[in-house]
Amino acid sequence: MRHEGGDETDGSCRLSAAEAAPLDSSNLLGEILLRLPPQPSSLLRVSFVSKLWGSLVSSAAFHRRLCAHHRDPPILGVYGKSCGDIGFTSVLDPPDRIPAERFALPVSNDDFFDSWSLLGCRHGRVLAFNRVRLELLVFHPVSGDRRTVSLPPGFDLAGYGHGFSTNGAVLCTAGDDDPGHVHGNCQSSPFKVVLVGTFHGNQRPAIARVYSSETGLWGDLVSTQGPFGGFFGLHPGTLIGNSLYWWLHGFDIDILVFNLDSQRLAVIKRLPVRGADIHRCNMRIIRAEDGDVGIAVSMYPSLHMWDHKVSRHGSATWVLRKTVNLRNIIGIPSSINRPVVAIVAYAEDADEIFISVRGAGDHRHRGSLIILQLKSMKVREYRGSFLDDSYHPFTDFFTAGTVRARSTPVIEPHQPSSH
Repeated sequence: MRHEGGDETDGSCRLSAAEAAPLDSSNLLGEILLRLPPQPSSLLRVSFVSKLWGSLVSSAAFHRRLCAHHRDPPILGVYGKSCGDIGFTSVLDPPDRIPAERFALPVSNDDFFDSWSLLGCRHGRVLAFNRVRLELLVFHPVSGDRRTVSLPPGFDLAGYGHGFSTNGAVLCTAGDDDPGHVHGNCQSSPFKVVLVGTFHGNQRPAIARVYSSETGLWGDLVSTQGPFGGFFGLHPGTLIGNSLYWWLHGFDIDILVFNLDSQRLAVIKRLPVRGADIHRCNMRIIRAEDGDVGIAVSMYPSLHMWDHKVSRHGSATWVLRKTVNLRNIIGIPSSINRPVVAIVAYAEDADEIFISVRGAGDHRHRGSLIILQLKSMKVREYRGSFLDDSYHPFTDFFTAGTVRARSTPVIEPHQPSSH
């Protein structure tokens, strides 16, 4: 590196043409920029360096390389519901914090109050259900892409007051044919929606159907082998391996399982805790150490983690994996008297639970959101306003090329899908 014109007194330093040449190579520059943290501000800042840099980091090719390099997309925030509205809250620190309106759900303003339910977030998409129109919305917040899907036959009782409870999940299917696919580059990838339903208190089978975006069709109706009564709460499903798991509440608590490969439904009964002994907001379905299903139960100040074990003879049991003292781990601030602690979310890819901590009697619901990694027990904290309720972590890569203003969102015209 040399000083132009031989003048070293002005403190300026410029690269010679030969020295600057490597940074004019998009291949080498791309390899360097890939190693920046995958936070929104990192690539946004470098995009302002020059037209070359800006055009590189905003390209679809660079986005694919970024996903492949980092593999695990960061948690950008959580979706939750309050006073009938579904909203987004970023859990990133400034300057990476994403405005709530940037990822707002594109629903029309003329819907009936509380007609929308949030079912889940996965692989960069959000799944919501409208009880009035009996249709689903599949939304990709980073790109703004959205699709509406009508409910299939068998789920026409999913509106108000019919004693029928429904839940669902959305997931990318690109990895089915491409084992090297990284979820975080799923905007144009095919997806499927799994819809499940149960009847409250009626001893009738639980049912499920699967929608494919590639065919635009719903698959055949699947049901449990025997009758079962229970209802879904606000908890989203958890994807572990090739199966989806949902809490079911009734006289006790059970877990409904849908195997994506065999397209079969099953129910896990005889959990190590009883519904009468613990509040619903203090339980989460998590990934066990061996990759099977587990549960996390908060009985403050203790957090218990149980793993489901199935022997080679087919008998199942629950094994206590770990008990930890939450007061010691999360460090309850001295300013919070009689803390109210609730598990409000689980991020399945990161294996992290989200714990809301606030003072008893604090009706403003202001406090802290503690994110706890279950293997390392490492903790990070986000200051904000959170309900003792259920939240849906949203993960995706959000680069400079996707940071753009969006017009006021509107829902697409209702177009029933083929059955």
